[in-house]
Amino acid sequence: MDDREFLMIPGPVSVDEEILEALGRSVRAHYGDAWTQIYKHATASMRDVFKTAGEVHLVFGSGIAGVEMCISSVLSPGDEVLIPSNGLFGDRMAEVAIANRLQVHSFRPGLSEAITAAQVRAALAEHPGVRAVCIVHHETSVGILNEVEGICRAARDHGVLAIVDGISSVAGVPFEMDAWGADLCVTVANKCIGGAIGVAPVAAGPRALAALDDGRPKAAGWYLNLATWRRYTELWGGWHPHPTTMPTNVIEAFDLAVTRLLEEGVENRWRRLAAARDRVRDGLEELGFEMLSPTSVASPVTTASFGLPGMDVSDYIEWLLKNHRIRIGGGLGELRGRIFRVGHMGRAAEPEAIDRYLRVTADYIEQAGLAGVHK
Repeated sequence: MDDREFLMIPGPVSVDEEILEALGRSVRAHYGDAWTQIYKHATASMRDVFKTAGEVHLVFGSGIAGVEMCISSVLSPGDEVLIPSNGLFGDRMAEVAIANRLQVHSFRPGLSEAITAAQVRAALAEHPGVRAVCIVHHETSVGILNEVEGICRAARDHGVLAIVDGISSVAGVPFEMDAWGADLCVTVANKCIGGAIGVAPVAAGPRALAALDDGRPKAAGWYLNLATWRRYTELWGGWHPHPTTMPTNVIEAFDLAVTRLLEEGVENRWRRLAAARDRVRDGLEELGFEMLSPTSVASPVTTASFGLPGMDVSDYIEWLLKNHRIRIGGGLGELRGRIFRVGHMGRAAEPEAIDRYLRVTADYIEQAGLAGVHK
């Protein structure tokens, strides 16, 4: 551990030194043969991560920029969309749709419950005019995985597009874009892939690409428009396969992170992060903590736990940061002050990091006089 904060939040992540070194190299131009080779290697590698034969574009921006691209590129103002939500990021997906002048239908399961395919099928039956289902795979605000495989199947059976926010799930939990029938998916470099902030890979399947060219005016503008990125890939693909200047160092670091991911094996990464989740949950439960959700729906990359009775959760979070340079996440919205969230992505999935976190948490419990307190 160095003097920087060690991130055990649901992203961004603390990254390996070799990734940091790639960020510090001399800046290269964002065009030309050498650059194009790097960019195309990264996009091809991401097809293996998404598990798709479709197109991949490396959008310079945050994950929500990719979400906006997915939603606005294939839908027209006034279109109806179904966006169920069980947390902050499902709500944000709906906000993006509303800002793009779409008509949003939604529903909300109970606290700590996953969104199910059966619920989506019922909502689609109630709203037959829906043109797309938009779903967050891993809702980090509560650390829950939604039933995306079944939800994508429900959307396809209904004849509508399936748009997946895989920002904090792709490369960390099982996700197979083509096999599951997802039409659009976005992720980011700085979560399960273990790269630096700044890249939002967007993958598009054939039904999404057909929707781009269906003759209907789309909600998208110019930059966050998949049609723009496709056009530049087709016209300038040999030397400048994207519409704008790219953060070349960030893309190089990203390419290295994806290369390391594929060397490990995507399925092996899934298993390793799930083992990290189990190590965190088991350790916290031994200390008397109650998890927000059962393991059956709990994310393998973020653990959400209630505080102990009488515990000041905010004080605990601040104590970890001040005394041990470990940053974990707090609760959001109605869960603020009630839960804390521990990410196990990047270096935070290392067994040594988890064990250190659990040891100092035990120290906090002792010092705060909470030892022996159980729900």
